[in-house]
Amino acid sequence: MGANLQPKARSDQQRSIETKNKILNAAEELFSLHGFYGTSLRDIHSLSGIRISLCYYHFGSKEDVLQAVVDRRADVHQQALLEILNEHKEFYGDKPIPVDKLVEAYARPILERHLAHGNGWRNYTRLMAYLYSESAHLEPKVQIHKYDQVINQFIAEFRKSIPDVNESALHWGIYFLRSSVINLLLDTQLVDDQSAGLCDSGDLENTMEKLKWFFSTGFQQLI
Repeated sequence: MGANLQPKARSDQQRSIETKNKILNAAEELFSLHGFYGTSLRDIHSLSGIRISLCYYHFGSKEDVLQAVVDRRADVHQQALLEILNEHKEFYGDKPIPVDKLVEAYARPILERHLAHGNGWRNYTRLMAYLYSESAHLEPKVQIHKYDQVINQFIAEFRKSIPDVNESALHWGIYFLRSSVINLLLDTQLVDDQSAGLCDSGDLENTMEKLKWFFSTGFQQLI
């Protein structure tokens, strides 16, 4: 009897996982395009094909769905953000990592996921940019602090690479770097429009070269 129940239990579990993923995929896309307030559970139901009652059953409120979307890819994204940095730390050992290498180690894995890893990652990175760019006074307070450990590691390495820089100036420099990446993730295409098509913010390699040149030069001028 017990043996007969096992396949059904596995089937129910698999069905539950598939249902959750459909909800999260739809929510991820909608939140990234329309924001938290521009997306309703009914919208998520319409795109996913999953009943609203099941959204409540699996996640609870709309705030809980948003948090689940943020958490789902967080570990993989953090690992990617630290992968190049850790390779540089191993290669350079006790020596400071060149600033242009740090800029690339921060920006490349984010922009690669946004531009070259499919719609799911593009939606996720756009959503994270949206959440970071929101006013600190807005609700809901989604927990994205798990990424703090990543940025803190980059701050520590920048500090080693430009040790004579004023601490306040260092934080302003990193803030401007992060803000530039956030703008790219939001797909504003500001530089595309500003240049009348001369610049292409969707060109990963060219964008990376310009980011490295601009910010490595800028960080050195902070000294």
